[in-house]
Amino acid sequence: MKFYDLYGFNGVSIFKAKSKVEEKLNFSFEERDSSYQGGIYYKFGDKESECFILKGNIDPFDGEPVEQMFSGYSVLLYVDMTSRSEEIKSLLSTKFDLLRHELFD
Repeated sequence: MKFYDLYGFNGVSIFKAKSKVEEKLNFSFEERDSSYQGGIYYKFGDKESECFILKGNIDPFDGEPVEQMFSGYSVLLYVDMTSRSEEIKSLLSTKFDLLRHELFD
């Protein structure tokens, strides 16, 4: 089974969040820049497999939170198409809050 998970991180910059994820999950993000993603964001993985996207929770077009229901979180981590949802949750649980957990059919 594959899952789509969303984590929230608050109280620090996206750069500190990036370091925490890289340390806990033992990989290095690639820095990217996209107006659609709100400027600088970080990605690891690709569309055909497990993929991680770390970005700020601000919509660049209207200044509102991208995830309105989770407006209290300044940084978001999207984990897409993962089969190791529980393992990732365990590794990130001390710093990140699991906000959404959805099964991918």
